[in-house]
Amino acid sequence: MLEAAEAHLGEGGTFTLDSAARAAGVTKPGLMYHFATKEELLSALVDRISVRYEQEMLAELTARHPEGAEVEELSELPVAERYLAYLDWACRAELSAADLVIFADPRLRVALTERWQKQLDRWLGLPARTSAARRAHLLAVRLMADGLWFDRAAGLLGDVTAEADALRALAADLLADEASGGEA
Repeated sequence: MLEAAEAHLGEGGTFTLDSAARAAGVTKPGLMYHFATKEELLSALVDRISVRYEQEMLAELTARHPEGAEVEELSELPVAERYLAYLDWACRAELSAADLVIFADPRLRVALTERWQKQLDRWLGLPARTSAARRAHLLAVRLMADGLWFDRAAGLLGDVTAEADALRALAADLLADEASGGEA
């Protein structure tokens, strides 16, 4: 049901429990047995999409460092590696309007954004001892990745694969800068 709801969300148009049920080939009561409200359904989609993102980021890391130990969660990595993994993913992921699920319903935007923020905090959270300069550099890299993610999912920016290595090098230089206060 979630796969069908995600595909339906990516097609545009009105997204309701009725339309999601039709897209999944079930009745509305059948859908509501699993997701009693639109908020529950969209929250489950946020969770589904975030799991996919993390799996894709981890696969990107494994491809970049095949000799390294396999990482099961992004939160296990040093902060700079997590931010660079997010940027790498934003450059290469296959995205659609469905990836903007947190903006799908203005009435649910706050609840869905809070759910998404918890996921981002898990991936991109900073240790309390991180210096202000380091925070600024990490924020710049995050904004690069966020902007790429949003623009690519919205269809505003096409394939940036050709620029991905240059963007990563720019971000890596920013994070390696000694003025940043070192690795957090």
